[in-house]
Amino acid sequence: MPLNIDIQQILLHALNFVILFAALWFLLYKPIKNFIDKRESEYKKAADEAARKLKEADDALAGLDSALAEKEEAAKRERGEILAEAQKQYSEKIAEAEKEAERIVGDAKAEAEAIREKAIKASKDDISELAVESVGKAVMSSAGEAFEAFLAAVEKEEKHE
Repeated sequence: MPLNIDIQQILLHALNFVILFAALWFLLYKPIKNFIDKRESEYKKAADEAARKLKEADDALAGLDSALAEKEEAAKRERGEILAEAQKQYSEKIAEAEKEAERIVGDAKAEAEAIREKAIKASKDDISELAVESVGKAVMSSAGEAFEAFLAAVEKEEKHE
């Protein structure tokens, strides 16, 4: 054999390499590959579970946000209704107070008018009495009659008081 190459030696080395490769394949590569695949599937499951929980949390948060928005809107509506009711009651109370004020002013005016009429009537009566007395005094010819009339007027005045 030229160059001292022995085919049998080459085949034995190739067989040793194949046996070593097969042994390492079954002893190291395959278990390590299985371990890595198992670990990868666990991580994938954990990632999927985390993604699912995150999606559930996002959905719950969105539901809570919408519920909060609805509650805020309901609170705004209710606050508006309460304010409208309060404004309505305020307007009613103001209207009632104005009516009461008008009634009181009307009663006061009527009472003042009645007092005025009474005063006018009393002053007319007094003026009439004074006119009658004046005419009576002018007509009286004697001093005695005037004195008696004076005494009668004083007695009449005392009776009124």
